Amino acid sequence: MAHADALAAGVLDLDTLLEQYNEIAYSQVEELLTLANRISQTLSDVTPAREFVDDLRRQLSEGIIPGNRSWWERIRQLPPSAQLAAGIGGATLTAGVVLIASRPVLDALADWRSRRTAAA
Repeated sequence: MAHADALAAGVLDLDTLLEQYNEIAYSQVEELLTLANRISQTLSDVTPAREFVDDLRRQLSEGIIPGNRSWWERIRQLPPSAQLAAGIGGATLTAGVVLIASRPVLDALADWRSRRTAAA
């Protein structure tokens, strides 16, 4: 935490931070902290696009939580080709479930017909 705070403030003194660790921890942590420092120096501040900020503000004010969207809302966000694939997959799955569920009914009808023809 102290390392992250020092990076954010721009006042990193790696030696001072590492003094609190014993020799084993120092060797394990030194490379990681050096890498974090290099990444921090490489990254630059980015200003988000106005559209992103407006959309985020709208979502937050309306209480829209991206992870809590319904299946229909998620599918509508997909490209048309993916929507078509999802529709075909859903139809296939539904047809399979109906076929499996109707099988006992079809077997009962076949038994009834065979008894009827045997009795005649």
